[in-house]
Amino acid sequence: MKYLNRFLIFAGLFILDMLYSSIIILLFKEIGIDIASLNNKYQTISFILIDLSFMLILYIIFRKELNRELIKYFKNFKDYFGFGFKCWIFGLLIMMTSNIIIQLIYPSTADNEAAIQSALTIMPLYIAFSSCIFAPFVEEIIFRKALRKAFNNDVLFIISSGLLFGLVHNLTNLSSLGLLYIIPYGSFGAVFAYMYVKTNNIFSSITFHFIHNTILISISLMSSGGDLIGI
Repeated sequence: MKYLNRFLIFAGLFILDMLYSSIIILLFKEIGIDIASLNNKYQTISFILIDLSFMLILYIIFRKELNRELIKYFKNFKDYFGFGFKCWIFGLLIMMTSNIIIQLIYPSTADNEAAIQSALTIMPLYIAFSSCIFAPFVEEIIFRKALRKAFNNDVLFIISSGLLFGLVHNLTNLSSLGLLYIIPYGSFGAVFAYMYVKTNNIFSSITFHFIHNTILISISLMSSGGDLIGI
């Protein structure tokens, strides 16, 4: 029963994450503020503030654990970072290899990646914030910290975390071949879960999730000639 309740908490946080922005946008619309009608600059500011408010909610829920783990992370930064770096490189190799194989079988871009590329041209500052700050914090809290509490077996948690993470990043492409992209996303989800299990510190996975996403966004901006200031 204890683990069922914890899984329901994870499910609740996951659903809230999916619906939070839409709920806030609807609430603002009810008081006469239509965020969708604002220009790019004010939409960007609005979406960043909405994301920050959700991050604050998660921090308040897990504040005791987060504060304790943050202090421990900085005290043992060298060990945590060194271990995390090895895990990240391993995950990167799996992701790159699986992407190459998938491209040979199914020559297309993962829908999640294509959506980010498209959005970067419209709202680069928001997408950079969402990918590099919001996603590493929120996804690690939900898919690692909250989900782990629902399992008494770390191996089952790592596998489940990877599969759910891969599936969520591939929700818009559920064709039989499109599902292959669960492998590269899921492999990194499993690596982050393993990193969290071994260090018992969520900031290990947050750090390398941040590094990974920041590198990808930087490459995308440079290749597209994007400008973060040009909102």
